[in-house]
Amino acid sequence: MQAVKALLCLIALVLATVVSAKPAKTAENKVLVVLNALDQKAEFSQYLDSLSKRGFALTIKAVNDDNAHLVVWEELVYHHLLILADSATGQSIAPAKVIDFVNRGGNVLIAASSKVSETIRDIAIELSADFDEKGNTVFDSFNTIGAKPDVVVADRIVGETVIVPSSLKKSIVSGKTPLVFKGVGHRLTGKNPLIVPVLVGSPTAYSYLESTKGKGVPPSSALVGSTLVLVSALQARNNARVVFSGSVDLFKNEFADLTVESKKTANAEFVNELTKWVFQEKGVLEVKKTFHHRPTEKQQHGSYRIKEDLVYEIELSEYQNDKWQPYKSKTPIQFSAIMLDPYIRQNLSLTSTTATTSTYSLNFLTPDVYGVFTFQVEHKRREGYSWVDEKEVVSIHPFRHDEYPRFLSAAFPYYANVFSMMAGFVALSAVVLYNKETLLVKEKVKTN
Repeated sequence: MQAVKALLCLIALVLATVVSAKPAKTAENKVLVVLNALDQKAEFSQYLDSLSKRGFALTIKAVNDDNAHLVVWEELVYHHLLILADSATGQSIAPAKVIDFVNRGGNVLIAASSKVSETIRDIAIELSADFDEKGNTVFDSFNTIGAKPDVVVADRIVGETVIVPSSLKKSIVSGKTPLVFKGVGHRLTGKNPLIVPVLVGSPTAYSYLESTKGKGVPPSSALVGSTLVLVSALQARNNARVVFSGSVDLFKNEFADLTVESKKTANAEFVNELTKWVFQEKGVLEVKKTFHHRPTEKQQHGSYRIKEDLVYEIELSEYQNDKWQPYKSKTPIQFSAIMLDPYIRQNLSLTSTTATTSTYSLNFLTPDVYGVFTFQVEHKRREGYSWVDEKEVVSIHPFRHDEYPRFLSAAFPYYANVFSMMAGFVALSAVVLYNKETLLVKEKVKTN
């Protein structure tokens, strides 16, 4: 019996070790995959298999399945939503529900096509991405593949390297591994500054109704060149991420296995990198620790004195390549001491690194104003990285009665005045007390 208990304890210990060794994102790995029909699963098998191998639990539903709930009892049923249905019109992915899912911290990837539904367009317009009208297709007469005018090679990657790695971008731009696109374009309305383009059309690309192609020049309102966005990305203020792709074929096996002039396409690698970003597998920043103390101490306090030297430290990590590693920022990380208005706002400096964290610190003097301050580090300057907003409330008190200086330099004239008056008083007193007055007496002359 004891041997059995020992064996069970060993198994439990091994399982606990395995669970703790998994990446942090596996705690939120439920994905709802929405397809036009369940029999389309085979068309995306390579892409879906790559998700499963990375630890995601996939639930595949048809677009007309109204039982695919995103939120139940105010809790997220899934952590990620993957819509590979260009004709999505189901109640489960109604615009209001998808926006609520994002507001609760869910991540969304939507792939459309020239058959884009009004549901997809409504979701996109809520986030400042305006898909072209249904039936419009992206064309590029100088970058087509064979006799298929609607299948183009797209190489204008403008997204941050955290979304599309520089090595992949270089390979696509050079033509070593072409990226093949077929679908609809969209424009960014500019109402939401958080959405950015990742892949845009070449200078010769345009969006046009396929049935009228060749019958005249595109209208002036048509999407042309860099204004024709093929893939865009958004990171909300709650760090939820959304990606819009105008091509559902971008994710299919057909394009992943396609060769262009004997060169294998980069579609599989591109969509994997895109998914890693939107599903929080990279570009994720985490605050491991914050610490403030006096330079001569190592203990943190909740209250400090005005005009006192302090040290503020913050440890940051970046989740990349399935592990936590030190975060080295290319843009300044700012510290602020705020009481209604910022009294201090200075850049932190990188002071040390470990295998998993980077420590940024700042030496500063507390404000000459007492009250309740908020020590804040707000880092939202790098596109593609999750935002850092760390706050801690600290009170700053005035000098105690025995901490004030005995003499103030500004009061020296008054001190001199007092002592001069004292010296004058002593001198005057000495004159009055020790000087004797001499009286002159005149004799009276008698006259007869």
